[in-house]
Amino acid sequence: MYLRSFQRARPALVPALALVLAGCLGLGGSGPDDAATETTNASAAAATAPELDVRRYLGPDYCPEIRVREGLEVVRSYEPGHQDDAAYVVWQASIGNTARECLYDGQGGLTLRIGVSGRVIAGPKGGPGSVVSLPLRIAVVKYQEATLSSELYPLSVTIPAENATVFNEVREISLASPGSDRDYIIYVGFDEAGRRILGEKEPEKPKPVVRRVQRPATPPAQPAAPAPQPATAAPQRAQPPSPGTQPNVLPVPEGFVLPGG
Repeated sequence: MYLRSFQRARPALVPALALVLAGCLGLGGSGPDDAATETTNASAAAATAPELDVRRYLGPDYCPEIRVREGLEVVRSYEPGHQDDAAYVVWQASIGNTARECLYDGQGGLTLRIGVSGRVIAGPKGGPGSVVSLPLRIAVVKYQEATLSSELYPLSVTIPAENATVFNEVREISLASPGSDRDYIIYVGFDEAGRRILGEKEPEKPKPVVRRVQRPATPPAQPAAPAPQPATAAPQRAQPPSPGTQPNVLPVPEGFVLPGG
């Protein structure tokens, strides 16, 4: 009776036993195929993981502020002879976003990783194919004390068919350890000469020298002399007649009668 019962239950136990054995194999180890799969997955994960830069975790927790210098965020190019005329702009470039990252080495030296992005568009006198040269400058100063770095990074950008494009630039600048100071400032802007980004005024252009010719002093005007009056002819006296030519007879005025005549 018990034998018959076991025989009827055996078909139901076989699948359950198979499941138990499979679980034991999975917990107890892996075969050659499973080991190869795990090695492949580990290699793929190592290849896709970002490279770790230990400098991010060294040194003080300090990163200088970054600023776009006022007045240097936009640069324009004009046709010759039409400076500052909006109708003759060839191209215009502007700075949009900035970012910075601070990396320290074992001696406390600071490396600044600075990113700058912006936009270039064609103006009324420009168009596709124009090659734009941008005077991007990055300067690092110790506030009101010293200039630590000031470098020009010329960028060359070609305007595409859409008449507009973007630029992205990342640069690294190495500096000495800031120590306990927290007064560094990073300035970014379009400044080829490098004066305005440091807060210096542009030198005034020399004014043309105008020489004045000294005129000789004019003597004071003299009062005008009265115009000479025409000379009045003096009355001529009658000359006595020469002797022997005319009788000694006085002329008698017309209408005049001598007395006693």
